[in-house]
Amino acid sequence: MASSSTHTITASSSTTISRNYDVFLSFTGCDTRKNFTDHLYTTLRAYGIQTFRDDEELEKGGDIASDLSRAMEESTIFLIVFSKNYAYSGWCLKELVKIIEVKNQKEKMVLPIFYHVDPSDVRNQRGSFGEALAYHKRDANQEKKEMIQKWRTALKEGANLSGCHVDNQYETEVVKEIIDIIMRRLNNQPLNVGKNVVGIDVHLKKLKLLMNTELNKVSVVGIYGIGGAGKTTIAKAIYNEISHQYESSSFLRNIKERSKSDILQLQQELLHGILKGNFFRISNIDEGTIMIKRCLSSNRVLVVFDDVDELKQLEYLAEEKDWFESKSTIIITSRDKQVLAQYGANISYEVPKLNKEEAVELFSLWAFKQNLPEEVYKNLSYSIVDYANGLPLALKVLGASLSGKKLSEWESALCKLKTTPHMEIYNVLKISFNGLDDMEKGIFLDIACFFKGDDKYFVSRILGPYAEHGITTLEDRCLITISKNMLDMHDLIQQMGWEIIRRECPEDPGRRSRLRDSDAYDVLTRNMGTQAIRGLFLDKCTFNLSQLTAESFKLINRLRLLKVHNPHRELFLEDHLPRGFEFASHELTYLHWDGYSLESLPMNFHANSLVELSLRDSNIKQLWSGDKLHDKLKFIDLSYSTHLIEIPDFSSVPNLESLTLEGCVDLAVLPRDVDKWKQLQKLSCNGCSKLERFPEINSSMRELRVLDLSGTVIKDLPSSITRLHGLQTLLLNKCSELHKIPIHICQLSSLEVLDLGHSNIMEGGIPSDICHLSSLEKLNLGGGHFSSIPDTINQLSRLKALNLSHCNNLERIPELPSSLRLLDAHGSNCTSSRALFLPLHSLANCFSCAKDLERTRISDSSCRGRGTCIVLPGRDGIPEWIIDRRNINLMRTYLPENWHRSNER
Repeated sequence: MASSSTHTITASSSTTISRNYDVFLSFTGCDTRKNFTDHLYTTLRAYGIQTFRDDEELEKGGDIASDLSRAMEESTIFLIVFSKNYAYSGWCLKELVKIIEVKNQKEKMVLPIFYHVDPSDVRNQRGSFGEALAYHKRDANQEKKEMIQKWRTALKEGANLSGCHVDNQYETEVVKEIIDIIMRRLNNQPLNVGKNVVGIDVHLKKLKLLMNTELNKVSVVGIYGIGGAGKTTIAKAIYNEISHQYESSSFLRNIKERSKSDILQLQQELLHGILKGNFFRISNIDEGTIMIKRCLSSNRVLVVFDDVDELKQLEYLAEEKDWFESKSTIIITSRDKQVLAQYGANISYEVPKLNKEEAVELFSLWAFKQNLPEEVYKNLSYSIVDYANGLPLALKVLGASLSGKKLSEWESALCKLKTTPHMEIYNVLKISFNGLDDMEKGIFLDIACFFKGDDKYFVSRILGPYAEHGITTLEDRCLITISKNMLDMHDLIQQMGWEIIRRECPEDPGRRSRLRDSDAYDVLTRNMGTQAIRGLFLDKCTFNLSQLTAESFKLINRLRLLKVHNPHRELFLEDHLPRGFEFASHELTYLHWDGYSLESLPMNFHANSLVELSLRDSNIKQLWSGDKLHDKLKFIDLSYSTHLIEIPDFSSVPNLESLTLEGCVDLAVLPRDVDKWKQLQKLSCNGCSKLERFPEINSSMRELRVLDLSGTVIKDLPSSITRLHGLQTLLLNKCSELHKIPIHICQLSSLEVLDLGHSNIMEGGIPSDICHLSSLEKLNLGGGHFSSIPDTINQLSRLKALNLSHCNNLERIPELPSSLRLLDAHGSNCTSSRALFLPLHSLANCFSCAKDLERTRISDSSCRGRGTCIVLPGRDGIPEWIIDRRNINLMRTYLPENWHRSNER
């Protein structure tokens, strides 16, 4: 289908023609410029057919200029208007020779139009054509005589072609006939997918598998992906592949840009395609909309809308898929998959990046004009392919830009790419960024600079209440991807984000909004910070933070995000911050400082907007002194702050949701009013080796889901533990002073996981009331000192995993619930003569119920499997009936008849 705009070209010595044309129009101006040719040209334009017309002849007698020659080479159809004085123009005759030459070489279409002349006169050079050639022959030298002979040959060949005749009929009828011929030819032309295309067959195969053109309904196929991924190329290829299956078809290019000012032209093009080139002139958009709707509903069509990023861009073209006749297919390419969903796409295809082999091939085709890199450039080629990360646009642009360059130039280019993106790639990728609103742009830049690879929910809570919607928008626009809830983005999109930040102030990093690593370190150590800085992340393993001064953060008073992290926490790195060190920002929402060296936060710390505070491995003794309110603070992580002796009470952090105190070995008490934290969902005191008691719960805590008291010296839990109505996970692993299961735990009806592994649970320490844990799914009693388990365990109807490993005194296992999927009893010290150690009847029940093949895991079992799994004890504890005394690996045994049937049924 022809594209939108057609411009009249005035040929001159400065004319530069750098576009392809559908039609090249050859005529002599004195005969037809102001009548027939003008009518024809105007109609071609109205149909969106790109047409070249030379309004003013170039220098008479000269060679065809290179730009006009190129226009001929790249045109699809040639129209030659043979009129009375055509042969008098040496320029027209030279043009004719070139047209015939291109036709023969490239099999282009040539359509002669005999305007009030007889084709035989043209063919045999009689009448005005004979007179004209006689005129040229006068005083001709040998060179010109040879040229005249070429003119004669070209005239004869042109006149022998089938064409149109203008005699006594209305000229408009002839124009219509010409338009019909051209439109049919253009509609049958395969679209140009470009050269050096790699991997297209794979895309076509996948798309055709997804598409079912036999279904009696309208199919909407969405092709989406980041800029430069090859969406348009794939759409052209599938269009070429399947368009013959439809009554008519149309491919509308670049909808996003053209819909801003060219709707009428787009409507005209769409109508030309679905009407198979039949003439229908529309005068306004409303008329076009009505006509399109009528035509789409009566033809089985294939329509491609290329590069759509808003639904309103289709409003006047095909507002709803209900406009289409059944078995029609609509293909939409977009960077925004939400647009596809809104339109009702029932088939979505995300364009994947090229694999390594495809990427190397594509790059090599552009850089070396062969499938593999030249040996001397091999290492550099692979480095650039890695940089491009499978993006076809980048591979094409970089390959073409380096083609023919010296090795040193390649090395220089690669060095530059590490810090500055190629502008052509950058500009294409930035189109998606430009379509975001200010808040979405901010979220994108935060992720690009700081949060790539982080958990979606973590990032959402840090960036504020609008972040979740913004992240969804970024995913829809293909600027980020989310896999297993982790945020990711293409390396070149991330680099585009970095470049946007750099351009905020190229010469002064202190005036940029976001800083990382070396730029952040330079700004802090040279006291160059300004209020422009909103985010700052620094890897303390790479930079010496002892260079920081009390003034480092003084002018950075609008900071939102601050992270000084130690990715290698096994290495203890001290900061030695000065005592006068302070944060001036009141807008801080996220503070993460590994190994923070001061004993408390600065006196002027008033982060009223703080959401998350992480001071792992710090020297903190108490967070702050005095009464301070941080009512937005929801997450505190003080893990392995070995000097911590006091934590904030409810009054300063009333909306706390998570408190991590793991490894705080000096912490002996928790706040008495812990029950006032009504929003608290997780409390971890794992490894708090001085913590002897858990405070009374004076009122209900319905939100607490996880309580980890592992590694403490707690001996019991208060009876008020029953007020933890929403508790799902209780961890009491390695509690050396805990000799029995606190009886009050048995009233926690919502508890799903109870871990008492390697605590000193003694004989009689497992209450029979454990059967009241009606929601319990996982129970770890490994390493206990008991000899038996209450028979009531059989009443735990949801229990899936039971760990009894290394229970050295265990003599027997009672009947187990049929819900069990994993039993781990390895390392238990029972004798082989005790055949009742394993409850075979209940284990048979477990097998018979293992139909859902649900994966079950327990923390310290070496078994990982689907369905029911039994980990037997060692050789000393295996019953005699199951031992193969020949000591071979393969063993066969036979189960009783109907072994899988449960007597409970």
